Amino acid sequence: MRPPPTGPPVPASGSGPVPDPVSGTGPGAEAQTAPGAGPVAGAPPPASAGVPGNPAADRAAVRAFRPRRVIPSLITAALMTLVGVVVAAEVISALLGRPLRWIPYDRWLGWAASAPWDSTPVMIGAGVVTALGLLLVLLALVPGRPRFIPVRTGDPELIIGMQPRSFTRALAHAAERVPGVDQARVRLHGRTAEVTARSPLREPAGLADAVRQAVTARIAALAPLGDYPVRVHVRGK
Repeated sequence: MRPPPTGPPVPASGSGPVPDPVSGTGPGAEAQTAPGAGPVAGAPPPASAGVPGNPAADRAAVRAFRPRRVIPSLITAALMTLVGVVVAAEVISALLGRPLRWIPYDRWLGWAASAPWDSTPVMIGAGVVTALGLLLVLLALVPGRPRFIPVRTGDPELIIGMQPRSFTRALAHAAERVPGVDQARVRLHGRTAEVTARSPLREPAGLADAVRQAVTARIAALAPLGDYPVRVHVRGK
């Protein structure tokens, strides 16, 4: 019999270690370029980590990381509970013949019967109540600021989210790997990634395009849901 090989295992053709999506370390696609070579101008960004599109999986991820309106819900529930308790107490006490009269409804009824509907106090009160109602509706409809960025997985049973801080750190690391960039900082303004890169070069011509392509490639590799346009500011020496 032929003895088994004693050397290190050789990966199959086309396989290899998977690079870390946050730090970017590992022999990924970016590490296979020649030393000192920057991004190719006009090269299209890579596909989103090879994840096939699945609308059901995308909707599941968005629903999972949708921010909950906890504080407005608690305030609304507390106000409705308080009003319900007061009304129930007034009705029950009146039915028992011993009204509590926490609410001066006799005086309110007399004022409402004598005040015209187009008077200033009535219009102000109606406007305040309408504004409060619209505010509650807007708080319920307008989404809040998400704590996690959903990542495209292609599987509705597999939901992954990434912290915005980790996302911006990964983009900043990708920008710092561009030749001619010493330091980079990334901030999210809505769905726009704003990159501020510092360079020791006096005239960093073409550096902004290289940084934009590198950051765009990293966004595509991380595969977040939605588009994240990249805006680059380069500060030379």
